[in-house]
Amino acid sequence: MKQNNKVIWGSALVVCGIAWIVCICLHINILFNGWWTLFIIVPSICALLGNSDKTGPAIGLGVGVLLLLAEQNVIDWDMFWKIGLAVLVIALGLGMIFGNRRKTTDIPTVKTLNRDGKNIRVVNATFGEQNLNFGGEVFEGADVNASFASVHLDLHGATINEDMEINVDLKFSGLVIYAPSDLLVKVTAGSTFGGVDDKRRVVVTDHTHTLYISGSCVFSGIEIK
Repeated sequence: MKQNNKVIWGSALVVCGIAWIVCICLHINILFNGWWTLFIIVPSICALLGNSDKTGPAIGLGVGVLLLLAEQNVIDWDMFWKIGLAVLVIALGLGMIFGNRRKTTDIPTVKTLNRDGKNIRVVNATFGEQNLNFGGEVFEGADVNASFASVHLDLHGATINEDMEINVDLKFSGLVIYAPSDLLVKVTAGSTFGGVDDKRRVVVTDHTHTLYISGSCVFSGIEIK
């Protein structure tokens, strides 16, 4: 995944550099209103062509185009936020439709840090997809940082010995957590144009533990299955 992201961003920079040189040679002023949105639009297009998951890059492309239109006064900023919210809803819907197409990423590729005596998994995703299966592993919590990405955490088969926390920092992204039916979920995360949806039928037992979801979701959604 990291290699793919390097290729995507590298290709985007090469394209921008070549276009810049052409504009200089032809004496074209490239500093039009909203020129900076190309740094969102071009990588998003590259990610759409190179990634199996299209939800994050599609959101990025939509936001980039809307920002460009707003800078060009084609739409006003009030309309930008309304259309942006509609684009997010469409993207989340597409993510739910195609979200079951999961792949598995080996656990050793995930970074781990020790916090308060617990091994916390660290997941970072940008313009891509992370599909992680923790079956057969002791799971004690995670930090999930995603921008224009899709992240799947599968906790079925994981060993859960105590209450734990998943801290999220999501921007224009989707997080799906496949959790056991006897795991309670409590949400303290702040949300801006986003939310959390628990689709499970929870079964409370004497060994029930609680998963706390904290952090922030900006134009993002969390789904628990």
